Amino acid sequence: MSLKIKHDFTDLILLVGTNPLPNYVVAKYFFDNVDLERIWLLYSEGSRFYEGTGQYADDIERVLRKELIPRTPEVVKAPLSNISQANVILDQVKKHLKKRESDIKKIHLNYTGGTKAMAVHTYRALENELKTQWGNNFSASYLDARDFNIKIDQYPERLTGDLRKLIQLKWEDLFALHNNEIKSIKNNYLYNIEISRQEAIMQSFAEMAARGKLLDFRSWVNTANRNNSQRENASDREMGLFNNPKDSISDKEVGNIINARLQAFTPENNPELFDCLAAFPEADRFATKDGKWLYNNFVISGKSNNSSRLTEFLTGKWLEAYVAWVLSKKIDEYKIERSDVVANYELKTRKGSGSHQYEVDILVTNGYQICGISCGTALEYDKNKQKIPAAIKTKGFEVILRTSQMGGDEARAVLITLLEKKNAVNLENDLKASLGANGSRFMVLGIDDLKIERMWDKLEKHIYG
Repeated sequence: MSLKIKHDFTDLILLVGTNPLPNYVVAKYFFDNVDLERIWLLYSEGSRFYEGTGQYADDIERVLRKELIPRTPEVVKAPLSNISQANVILDQVKKHLKKRESDIKKIHLNYTGGTKAMAVHTYRALENELKTQWGNNFSASYLDARDFNIKIDQYPERLTGDLRKLIQLKWEDLFALHNNEIKSIKNNYLYNIEISRQEAIMQSFAEMAARGKLLDFRSWVNTANRNNSQRENASDREMGLFNNPKDSISDKEVGNIINARLQAFTPENNPELFDCLAAFPEADRFATKDGKWLYNNFVISGKSNNSSRLTEFLTGKWLEAYVAWVLSKKIDEYKIERSDVVANYELKTRKGSGSHQYEVDILVTNGYQICGISCGTALEYDKNKQKIPAAIKTKGFEVILRTSQMGGDEARAVLITLLEKKNAVNLENDLKASLGANGSRFMVLGIDDLKIERMWDKLEKHIYG
């Protein structure tokens, strides 16, 4: 049960660590306090041992400013020069607050952010060292990452309720809060064709997933795209069918190359595959439903007029598009509020050190909580035994890292693969052991999990649980 609690403090103090999201959530929740006059952001200055959090304080202020209109609580940024020394923290907290002693009537400290030392000694300063200034006009709280409630120390019986149901950020604000901005929205092939075609293609992938035939599609793409052109004296016959020919070749030779390369794929053995290929727009259609290859649409013919990013889609982006499509359909079907899905965002850091550019496959929100999803279609075999490709494991590390950077401890992460069940489980356990990610934060899905209802059941529990 949640209660709408009346608050009458004039000053809200937030401790700024390396995860600014809880600070924003807390400020947003307490923003309806009509007595609120100041929001304090206590941040650490940089040293040779650690980076300061001044940039995060700037980012929090920038995003909050958008929320402060028409009301204008003051945002006060106050530095702490040494966040590992108790006496320094105590002295500087007292110094900052005493400068505004005549303005401050009641103080509320939320100690979710910052270091343990910042939390403990700021609390000490307010509860004990400054007791003569404000006496009992002090309260404190923290945002619990387990149930997403703000727990108020002085009123443990009062619950705010799950704040994911109350608070959501716009994507640009979430990124800005973490010193990022959108560099580009990389246009996935699918989103540049007519909606009816998008739906037909995605439905065909859903049918392949339902019948356990998605690996047929991947096998067809790999066979068509096999490329030995780097080998000395390689012929057109050995080139990928999605590549331009080295030299002009006749229509008959093009047909012979394609027929020989793709002879293992037939409508009798692979009906779902041919239904999928036939669903593409005319210029991008490689086969009819009855199994006739449309030779001129293969790039090797020298006559193709394929849509932009088609090859990129076929060789891996299709899985990302399929997962985003399933999520969007289910969120709409179940009318899940405060949830949104985006794909193919390329981000860059605004200021400071670190990675300056990176891509996010899929992001989903549950209120202010985020889930990052990475998709990988790479597979390796050794004497017909499937192995876990290094590229897939790297994707797992990256999605955990990037999602945590943007969403902090509350963020969830998912890696979606074409791995067999045993390998998917082994990879999940391996990544959890390596990174310390617990079961509530990270999950790996394999080829058996890609049927719509099964995938949604697992993602729904992971994202919204």
